[in-house]
Amino acid sequence: MKHSLRFGVLVVLIALVLSACGGGAARGEHQQAEGRPLPKYGQASLPAGRYHTTEFEPSLTFRISGDDWRFEGPSGTLGDPERSDYLFFEKVPEGEIAFFNLRKVKGVYKPRGPTGATEPVPAPDQLVGWFRHHPYLKTSEPEPATVGGAKGVQFDVVLANLPRNHEGVCGKTAHCLDIFALSTGGSSEVYYTNRTRFIVLKDVKGAPVAVYYSNLKDRLDGFAPVAEKVLQSVEWTDN
Repeated sequence: MKHSLRFGVLVVLIALVLSACGGGAARGEHQQAEGRPLPKYGQASLPAGRYHTTEFEPSLTFRISGDDWRFEGPSGTLGDPERSDYLFFEKVPEGEIAFFNLRKVKGVYKPRGPTGATEPVPAPDQLVGWFRHHPYLKTSEPEPATVGGAKGVQFDVVLANLPRNHEGVCGKTAHCLDIFALSTGGSSEVYYTNRTRFIVLKDVKGAPVAVYYSNLKDRLDGFAPVAEKVLQSVEWTDN
């Protein structure tokens, strides 16, 4: 009887250990799939790996590989690289990638002649048409695109015909144009020296989302494979 009792206790202990190990492995697999959380603040070095957003909506995970990634905010600052309306990160010195929730950004900057725009207007439902009819932008023909299974269109944008004395949030210069008005009070921009690729997704977890990637050294074709690899790794998750 005593031997049977001891054997039964041993079996229970082994089952508990195996269960704990199995649960730990499952949690490890889940954490690996979800990735580590993005830092709360800007970080000059973002190690390779999978990350998940902590503020941007709709939430997502993505993977970066290689070196020289930086978690950076708009306009070249390390502060506020992620909020509910936007997410910025870049690979130095090649290019940057950004996501925008079009329902949460403060709007877009409507062209108002040489003095630029001081107040944003709501982002239009037909954002692709807004880009294509913008007097200071030239766009390529839209093509089908997907990010994380969400369907949309992509097109390239270059800055053109900007008045010499144009002034906007990005400064008094003929080299940049404000596009999205952000919750920080700043803006996202396009520059004369950059060709920028925009992807507009109509419905991601119920929200329209815009994605862009842009070269930092006038070589979008060189950065495009890097950016596309990141975008191919995107998975939209539940908030």
